[in-house]
Amino acid sequence: MAQKKRHTKAKSKKRKKQKNIKSKYIIAAISLCLALAIVVSVGVFTTSNRNKNVEIYEFSKEVSNGIDVSEHNGEIDWQALKGKIDFAFIRVGYRGYITGDITEDLTAKDNIAACEKAGIPYGVYFYSQATNETEAKEEAEFALKAVKKANPQLPIVIDFEYAADDYGNHAGRLYDAKLSRNDATDLIKTFCKTVTDKGKTAGVYASSSVLAHKINTKKLADGTVIWAADYNSEVSYDISYNVWQYSKTGELDAVSSKYVDMNYWYKEMQ
Repeated sequence: MAQKKRHTKAKSKKRKKQKNIKSKYIIAAISLCLALAIVVSVGVFTTSNRNKNVEIYEFSKEVSNGIDVSEHNGEIDWQALKGKIDFAFIRVGYRGYITGDITEDLTAKDNIAACEKAGIPYGVYFYSQATNETEAKEEAEFALKAVKKANPQLPIVIDFEYAADDYGNHAGRLYDAKLSRNDATDLIKTFCKTVTDKGKTAGVYASSSVLAHKINTKKLADGTVIWAADYNSEVSYDISYNVWQYSKTGELDAVSSKYVDMNYWYKEMQ
């Protein structure tokens, strides 16, 4: 009888030991799964805000000089500009600030072809009046189509600015939409993602005031080029930017319009 009790007690201890080992394995497995889940979620979060498939063009100079042009600048002698400017941005189209219709810039094709022939690095921009992400995507697709047979080395940019009436007051569909900062940022992110999904660099142009107060640039994907317009002796707001449009009254003999926009491109973000 005593022997049987000892045998039963030994079996009980063995079962308890096996149960403890099993519990340890289960806890270890759960811990591993949780750790993997955290790693995956962090990985998704980290990579979702990065443009790993694109690179920002790097100039050899610390500060490079450039212009941006549209049909309003008339005829341009790009060969004469070679050696005088380091880069250019060319408008490919715009959305009407009243009608909302998309229209091709009348000189876009000629400017792109002549700029490429002159060997001047260039990017393109689209004057946006998008009021939602669907329209922003449509604008990006239009810009991508415009350079489908071209080779821009610089970004495809969304020009995010409020239109003005004859008296200089803000007006038009974008201004009237009164987008929140988050909505404006999401709209720009949609444009840029549409561009980067095609392996191109994306950028946003806006006044320094709009970049400071209407757009959360910290939420834009890494690699998004920031182009600030500010016609003062320095950029007025505490923002980060790659390109500074410092003047809208530049003069160049090779550009037939009276004035042309002038820009600095910084090797290091400012």
